[in-house]
Amino acid sequence: MNVMPDLEARVDDPISVALIGPGVYGSHLAYQIEQTLGVTPTILADLELEKATDTFQRAGVPDTRVSVENDANGVKNALNEGMRVATTEGTLAAGAPVDVVIEATGDAEAAAVHAWEAIDTGNDVVMVSAEVDATIGPLLSRFAAHQGVTYSMAYGDEPAQVVQLCDWARAQGLEIVAAGQGTELTFKPHATAEDSLDRYDLPDSFIENNQPNARMYNTFLDGTKVAVELCVAANALGFPPDANGIHMPETDRDGLLETLRPVDHGGVLERTGVIDSVTPTDTNPSAFVVTEATNEATQSYLSQRYNINTIDNGRYQIFHRPFHLPQETIVSVAMAALYDQPTGVVTEQTTEVVASAKRDLEPGETIVGGGGDTIYGHLEDADLADEAKLVPFELLAGAEVTRPISTDQPISEEDVDLKTDSALYHLRQLQNALL
Repeated sequence: MNVMPDLEARVDDPISVALIGPGVYGSHLAYQIEQTLGVTPTILADLELEKATDTFQRAGVPDTRVSVENDANGVKNALNEGMRVATTEGTLAAGAPVDVVIEATGDAEAAAVHAWEAIDTGNDVVMVSAEVDATIGPLLSRFAAHQGVTYSMAYGDEPAQVVQLCDWARAQGLEIVAAGQGTELTFKPHATAEDSLDRYDLPDSFIENNQPNARMYNTFLDGTKVAVELCVAANALGFPPDANGIHMPETDRDGLLETLRPVDHGGVLERTGVIDSVTPTDTNPSAFVVTEATNEATQSYLSQRYNINTIDNGRYQIFHRPFHLPQETIVSVAMAALYDQPTGVVTEQTTEVVASAKRDLEPGETIVGGGGDTIYGHLEDADLADEAKLVPFELLAGAEVTRPISTDQPISEEDVDLKTDSALYHLRQLQNALL
């Protein structure tokens, strides 16, 4: 990923980026795009216009260089005049004359519309909103290939880093035993948005500067977000969960290596090449891969390396990345725009994020989506989810309950009337028909 020489060569003709959703992740990404040679944030879009204009300001762009536009001609003219554009219209930004569109709203419905518009226009897409990749990623990647554009996961987030670690390990001839990411805390599946900011104990200064979305933070607390991110990594790698599901051991790094290995070698795995997670008791791995070396000489060599954790005389190893940062997504932008290469892409549906009830739900109630008080998401093998007719998590927002659902009961097609007027619903139906 030695992209800087090629980015520096673009200093007089920088890669133009439209970023939709300058929230906590998107804004910090925008700040650093502005600081990077050869790439420029030309359009920022948010339903709250002030978020877009404030992000430009904090990135160091003078107010006199920012034009507020909400129609296609206005955007085109402003860009031709060398202005930056702030807009409330995400679809307008997605279809604008730019090189790369970054989708960072975190809203699966909006992200689906934005991605489809960008790909149809001929723009490369870097998808930060893992929720849409978990639901229709295979369809969007195929549409992008058909249109001759690049559709990519965001390297600044865990799923792409899990994929990159696995690619790195495979390129050394190592076999993948398990891969995944760490969590920051023990999940509270029944948590509400009101619980989330208190649980994370965010400093007042962070809340004031970033205006975090309480429901978004609650998707981390109730486990939905990790399920979504594991789903995306798994579907990019073609990995299922283990036969008994996700294990998510609560342990340190060495304990993780002890646990996520085959049963006949002292671990818990019924099969290898699986997606999993860990609740760490010490340093949190942003992304990890447990690997196996089958060559005895390699095993001996790895076991003697002082900075590599191994077990069984070097047969099994663990490699991990301890952090991820929004601005690392610039790597994905560069790879797409310069080389037509993704930093990970979802190609199949080996896993599914499905929903269970946070409380007893009665007929006539409307289901609130991620981070609300009605459902939480968890990972399931896609074939098992299909057999049980479990509804993909993101399709349940706005659905009406049609029969009583008990607390922690998985939600099937027979339990709800789905909203069928959404773009996400129709694109998922198209994916089901095609794949």
